[in-house]
Amino acid sequence: MKKKVIAALLCGTMVATLFAGCGKEKTPQESQTPEPESQAPVEEVGAEALPDAFAHITFDEGAGEAYKAIVQVDDKGDNDGANFGLADTDATFQYVTGPVGNALYLDGSYGLDLGLEATNTDTYTVSFWVNADRLATFGPTLQFGYNIGKAADAGNNVSWANVTQSEWGTDGAKIFPIVWSRNEASDAAADIDCWPWLYSFDDSIHGKREWAMVTIVCSGEEQTGPTGNKTVGAQLYVNGQLTYDSQDNYANGSVFEYTWDATLAPNLMKPDGSKFESYFGINYWDTVFKGFVDDLYVFDSALTAGQVLSLYQLGDATVETVAPDGGSEEETAADVTITGTAVGTPDCATGFWGAHSETWAVPEGESVSKTFINYHGAEAANWNNFVVVLQNVADAHSADDNADYKEYGVVRADNYGWAGEANTGTEGALPWVLESNWNWDSFAADLQGATVTVTVTNNGGSADVVADVTTAAGATYQQKYSGIVVDGDLFFCLTVDNCCLDIQN
Repeated sequence: MKKKVIAALLCGTMVATLFAGCGKEKTPQESQTPEPESQAPVEEVGAEALPDAFAHITFDEGAGEAYKAIVQVDDKGDNDGANFGLADTDATFQYVTGPVGNALYLDGSYGLDLGLEATNTDTYTVSFWVNADRLATFGPTLQFGYNIGKAADAGNNVSWANVTQSEWGTDGAKIFPIVWSRNEASDAAADIDCWPWLYSFDDSIHGKREWAMVTIVCSGEEQTGPTGNKTVGAQLYVNGQLTYDSQDNYANGSVFEYTWDATLAPNLMKPDGSKFESYFGINYWDTVFKGFVDDLYVFDSALTAGQVLSLYQLGDATVETVAPDGGSEEETAADVTITGTAVGTPDCATGFWGAHSETWAVPEGESVSKTFINYHGAEAANWNNFVVVLQNVADAHSADDNADYKEYGVVRADNYGWAGEANTGTEGALPWVLESNWNWDSFAADLQGATVTVTVTNNGGSADVVADVTTAAGATYQQKYSGIVVDGDLFFCLTVDNCCLDIQN
């Protein structure tokens, strides 16, 4: 999944924190996000002189900077871990007043190829101002690295960082910024493979319809966690203030008991023979960003707290910035009227695994069907639609509910999911046969308000899941997962990922 596990993530029973969505991403340590014990005390710092920048994009009109507009396209080229390819497009850049001179407005139809170079250092700093009209879960703001859209198991060394939004806060609260990073080498020791993340643990969205400066400092100290995975020390600053220091937490347990993935992946700025990629607002999988960006810096050193403060003081977070069209209203969820039994809230704000239907038994040799209407919000990505869970017990959704609980498979509307232990096979091979005739150009629109009948058939040693879909406009589609291994009783239920299901029967 999201960044991403391929069509099936063969990882056994997963907990209730989904990897990102379509593409090739994993969950943080495949575990619940740790709860911080206490925030480290904030030390008073004074402004310090800044070093020369390795790169600086001002986004000032007429500055002649080299960024260019790009869009997602169906042709993925050699990006074998991607949902989309990226291609140049014609766009008329729109500039407005920003915190530092001009800012660039992105209207949500395209992103930027920034054209940055890697620092080739073990320590570095990246910083930018952002003001989002649309943030999508796991959707990109700044993303950079090597082989971003490729699958490491195909012989590529893949490393990247994505500054994004997630729903890892208390009770599924949305958080921005989260720095999700990856380092996975197809031909190297497992101890360098990691998918870490870092954020402020404040259950807040910074930079949504307001200006915020996000600064990531890679201080570069080697961190070896309990699992043996090697990461690097890093600090996250929001609006010039230190909000999380992974190296301090690693050494002192200042926020919570250290886990290997609460930090930054190594090798994100070190050359590996591949072309360095740097994008803003777009990547190979996710919903394109909409909003403003200003004053992006890269330094080939780890800035101090005083230097980050100085960088922040160059701008004005209080400036009122209006989109060139006069401003856009924040996108909202669909107007959902429940006529049956709802799974998830009608505002489509219930995060992944946040609500379930009842569980239904499927006796051997029989089929059971359930019909529902599928809704998602206006910002929906492809994975923000119905999810079907095949399991071995009733009325449970984790081992915490029932110690005997296990999943045979979890399959999503967008042709992604993961397999339980009974379905593990050759690494990289699909544990089932998947067929569908979705129109991916209109997938999100087709699923909005669509009537879906899911039929689960128990063949004895295997199960099939068929979704027959009729769109609000009358078009029909079918998705079928066949040959999901079942080694005992079979039950299924429906769950959500920022969507709402109105069960009709």
